[in-house]
Amino acid sequence: MAAVVLRRLRDLVVVLLVVGTALFFLLRSIPGDPARVLLGAKASPEQLDRLRRDLGLTGPPHEQYLHWLGNVLTGDFGTSIKYGLPVPRMVLDHVGPTLTLAVLATAISLVLTVLVVGWVTTSPRSRVARLVNRVAQFGLALPEFWLALLAIYLFALTLGWFPTSGYAPLTAEPATAVARLALPVAVLVVGQTAFLTITAHESVLGELSQPYLRTARAKGVPERRVLLRHVLPNAMPPVLTTAGLNFASLVGGVVVVESIFVIPGLGTMLLGAVYARDFPLIQGGVMFIAVLFVLVNLLVDLVHALVDPRVRVP
Repeated sequence: MAAVVLRRLRDLVVVLLVVGTALFFLLRSIPGDPARVLLGAKASPEQLDRLRRDLGLTGPPHEQYLHWLGNVLTGDFGTSIKYGLPVPRMVLDHVGPTLTLAVLATAISLVLTVLVVGWVTTSPRSRVARLVNRVAQFGLALPEFWLALLAIYLFALTLGWFPTSGYAPLTAEPATAVARLALPVAVLVVGQTAFLTITAHESVLGELSQPYLRTARAKGVPERRVLLRHVLPNAMPPVLTTAGLNFASLVGGVVVVESIFVIPGLGTMLLGAVYARDFPLIQGGVMFIAVLFVLVNLLVDLVHALVDPRVRVP
């Protein structure tokens, strides 16, 4: 277990260095001048040069990179060009809504997946069981932006059950927060549940072909107990791994949902930073997502090792 943690921490350093370096040079290779964005089209050349010096955007790219890397190694991730605030503070101010969406969507998707696959496993010849994979594939193919617009039209504008947009912290205003989170979470749950259901279904089918089940049945173990006590637990590790990866992907990929429902999360922050050519904020936000991705993978590996003793065998 300790070896897994140390290996993941080593990977974290490598991932941060690769992501930070690639992103630094990528941002400086795309068209667009942060000084021009901030000062507007009427700014004089002298004003633009002065602001570029203040922002550290002058000099050869490799000198800018070494300066940026030195600051990062000392814990200085810079200041947002657009907002004038430290990048870590900006990230912390926006991470709450994104994590709330990702945690709720992942948790609800896991519960729905276990219920659906558990029911399908115990009733494999039913009509619904035969349709599960097709329905899941259909749900996986639905674009999130289309689902979001459809949900707003049906449940907000037509029925008036939920607000069309906005966000409120769960700790401050629970009732308002639940009402505002219902539609964006539901939109995310559709794709997540569909993907997890397909993964779980395939995993269950693989377990059903294992020889140990014949031994259990030969000993007279009831079929329902064989399925619920042996098949489902052994089929869950791949589902947990997929759920962990999906959670990490959600943190960095909910830009569309956050934009449509006007949620001030990391996706909205990064989108605004890209429009403003806010290099420090883009780099800080992406590196935070990379850290979270590695840590979630580490957590998944640890849970996997606890659930499946075979993983702990050296």
